[in-house]
Amino acid sequence: MHRYLLPAMIVSAPFMLAASAPMAHAAKSPAMESCSAEWKKMKDAGTIPAGQTWPKFWSQCSKDYAAAHPDQATGGQGATAPEPVPTKKTAASKAATVEESNTAGSGAQKKQCDAKWGAYKSRTGAHGWHDYFQFMANCM
Repeated sequence: MHRYLLPAMIVSAPFMLAASAPMAHAAKSPAMESCSAEWKKMKDAGTIPAGQTWPKFWSQCSKDYAAAHPDQATGGQGATAPEPVPTKKTAASKAATVEESNTAGSGAQKKQCDAKWGAYKSRTGAHGWHDYFQFMANCM
């Protein structure tokens, strides 16, 4: 069964590529067409500034095109984008805040908990970092 898979893929590959080619060109925006034509003219005339690349040129050209043609940026309707709807933060989405400036006793508490950890380990058989951190969270 597997020995027939590779020849089938080789035979069908050109058809898949040919079918996808028109789709790549169909989605070209008016801004892309305009900027591509302008870039081609500059390239043919040899007037591209030193250090200028297509991505840099396209970035600025598309912004300029959108500013000059606002009706095409909104699909010809002249409407602006809808305002984003603010979301209400819930208790679960709020970040936890810890008061780190109050360190009074934290070093002494850790030393006391570390001393208790040895006895706890031998009594319960706890071991590893997971058990240690659970113990420390309950101790402090």
